[in-house]
Amino acid sequence: MTPLDTTTTGLSVTPLGYALGAEVNGVDINQPPTPALVAAIRSVWHQHHVIVFRGQRFEAGGMLRFAQAFGALDDHAATPFYRLDEHPELLQVTNRQIGGKPSETRNTGRNWHSDYSYTDHPAAASMLFCVERPPVGGDTMFANMVNAYETLSAPLRTFLDGLDVVYDVGLTAGINERDPAKTAEVRRLNPPIAHPAVRVHPDSGRRALYVSERSSHFHGMTAAESRPLIDFLCQHATQPENVYRHVWQPGDLVCWDNRTSMHVALADFDQTQPRHMLRATLLGAQSGFVVG
Repeated sequence: MTPLDTTTTGLSVTPLGYALGAEVNGVDINQPPTPALVAAIRSVWHQHHVIVFRGQRFEAGGMLRFAQAFGALDDHAATPFYRLDEHPELLQVTNRQIGGKPSETRNTGRNWHSDYSYTDHPAAASMLFCVERPPVGGDTMFANMVNAYETLSAPLRTFLDGLDVVYDVGLTAGINERDPAKTAEVRRLNPPIAHPAVRVHPDSGRRALYVSERSSHFHGMTAAESRPLIDFLCQHATQPENVYRHVWQPGDLVCWDNRTSMHVALADFDQTQPRHMLRATLLGAQSGFVVG
């Protein structure tokens, strides 16, 4: 594909996938971004849902300053055990040992999801920096949830427009392999919560499906009634033609909009090999209601 030039900011943008994903060049994340640069990146981000900055150098202060240019950051209080002590706005997604014990986030993200969908402030966006990756595998796949919604039949779109879907942190893949006391606290902090099954993006105005493998049921419907539809929607959203697969390299900063995409971290690598990432999360608007 021919790169698209954004001449006023010095950016070049190259699409990486048919459905979503683009590489953005001409940015050093450790330099304070100008308002014009932020606006240009935001425009590309809205168009492609997932954007990639390659060859970056990790500096905690630089990454946080870059992330804050796009919105307020979550302090990850919903998962307080997995933060960097000195920078709670950075979540460790790693299989490195921490304190001599296996990392609690070594199996994070192993089913299709949007970040913090089980909280009352579901993440607006996420920025994940790759410090270290295994020699082979450890990829992340992303699905375009705007396309997923728009390619449903009109009657089904109308039906979903009127539904709320319940998210349950207990459906996070691998959560029961973590420290039981920490898992119990995460469950206490995050009771099941209902969000609209279709979200309207506050900037682009586009409608996106908001149902994932962490959805337990539709509010007001039984689990038995809900499960076939949830399974169908997840299968529909993650068809190959609607997915971008990112092959990580150290120095990659990958940013995704959780309101228009969902993702899954693949376990297709030697678990004895290091995979170390740091995530900044843009705080989303308050949404939903706790399900008693």
